Amino acid sequence: MDAYGLLLLLLLLVLSGYYLLKRHYGYWERLGVPQLRPRLLLGNLGGLLSMKSSPAEFIVQLYNHADAQDKPFVGIHVFHKPALLLREPELIKRILVKDFVKFSNRYSNSDYQGDPLGSRNIFFLKNPAWKEVRLKLSPFFTSNRLKQMFALIAEVGSNLDAHLRQQPLHNERLRCFDIEAKELCALYTTDVIATVAYGVQANSFSQPNGEFRRHGRAVFEFSLKRAAEFTLVFFMPHLVPYLGFKVVPAEPTKFLRKTINYVMAERERSQKTRNDLIDLLIDFKRATQQQSKSQQQQSKQFVFEGDILVAQAVLFFTAGFESSSSTMAFALYELARHPDVQQRVRAEIKSALIASAGLITQQLIDNLSYMQLILHEVLRLYPPLPFLDRECTSEEGYDLSPYHKFQVPQGMPVYIPAYALHMDPEYYPEPRKFQPERFAPSNKPLHTPYTYMPFGLGPHGCIGERFGYLQAKVGLVNVLRNHLVSTSERTLRRMKFDPKAIILQADGGIHLRLVRDPLGV
Repeated sequence: MDAYGLLLLLLLLVLSGYYLLKRHYGYWERLGVPQLRPRLLLGNLGGLLSMKSSPAEFIVQLYNHADAQDKPFVGIHVFHKPALLLREPELIKRILVKDFVKFSNRYSNSDYQGDPLGSRNIFFLKNPAWKEVRLKLSPFFTSNRLKQMFALIAEVGSNLDAHLRQQPLHNERLRCFDIEAKELCALYTTDVIATVAYGVQANSFSQPNGEFRRHGRAVFEFSLKRAAEFTLVFFMPHLVPYLGFKVVPAEPTKFLRKTINYVMAERERSQKTRNDLIDLLIDFKRATQQQSKSQQQQSKQFVFEGDILVAQAVLFFTAGFESSSSTMAFALYELARHPDVQQRVRAEIKSALIASAGLITQQLIDNLSYMQLILHEVLRLYPPLPFLDRECTSEEGYDLSPYHKFQVPQGMPVYIPAYALHMDPEYYPEPRKFQPERFAPSNKPLHTPYTYMPFGLGPHGCIGERFGYLQAKVGLVNVLRNHLVSTSERTLRRMKFDPKAIILQADGGIHLRLVRDPLGV
């Protein structure tokens, strides 16, 4: 073949490839489904990869796109794959709650073999394994269990207060010192999770670079590589095993597996009980061991052993310290910027402490109604995960009537833009304004259901929601009882999110100033 013929062949191949791509990306147009027009190869995720804005803000851009306005849903392409972006609260209710059985799996996933601790926990597990593990973990989060945990959480809270009172003042006249709030709160939540779940003293205040804090930090430090890993986990999970990407990196995997297995072995050897997560996992393990292989096969039950057990403990650690520490840090940021709100919540704390003779009790925490409103509003402005994802699991597909005649096919991903709904002025007027009173009992009837989902919604909602609130409240009380929080020269006037972090994080940290100002109780 001469050069002319070779050039012609190459041109035909290019044109054929272009035609096939155009046809592939014309999926929604052929079906008459409203869509956001994709780009070849990138689909609708080009803005996510450019990192000009954070993933949360990128999802808002999709939600507010001119072609999506007044649509209950729109078709998008996550790179090459057609997907749905939901906008209508009633449709969101159907997918997350009413018809959950047809969307019972997350689309996101990690490598089951290469990333066992990242993939085998209840966040990523698929049905029926997810259902069984969730059912067995639920007793750990009952009201009675939380009451049993409270003394341990309160002790770590007291350590936080002591740690802050021991800090040298940067300005003796103003009696103040500066902090990075996210790291401070992560030291606290790391110690809480270590003692409540594992019965281990992490001592993060005296050892801020100790193993628990160092390895926990590594999971959520978003370098470009980590950003790529999490992007593929949520949007192209089928590629994750081939690229060797992990939710829990190799070193944290090694440390956490070794630590948890050691604690479990010691607990079994000593036969001591603490009513913590380790005891619960040991019970799962014993129940599995008591079944013969034939019984397990006949019952088709999930086998609780090895990394399956460790993975649940790892999720509780990573999710537990990260989400609560972020919520606490964002709350301190908003309190620093709104002194009137801070004055009111400190007055509430002081009144409660006087009534309890200075003791932080479960009843005191439960009665902090204004602090609860603050946390609700903080989680509206800063939900830990800015979107939810589901996958259609129904073999016959899913009918979107009366919104459209389109049938969602099995395996299609569906995305719910949580942060975008939280920031929609139709549902939350002046959405960027910090207003805890939005969640006052008198205002709750004004809220459109299924537009607020910081912990997810439906059966896949966060199992540790009540624990997260409890942990955050105890921590905030111990910060505010002896300190007033204010802005410093380094405090962002307007919050900027890290463009690399798929989990909502402040870009550059949250720098604040604490003023020693005891409530006198």
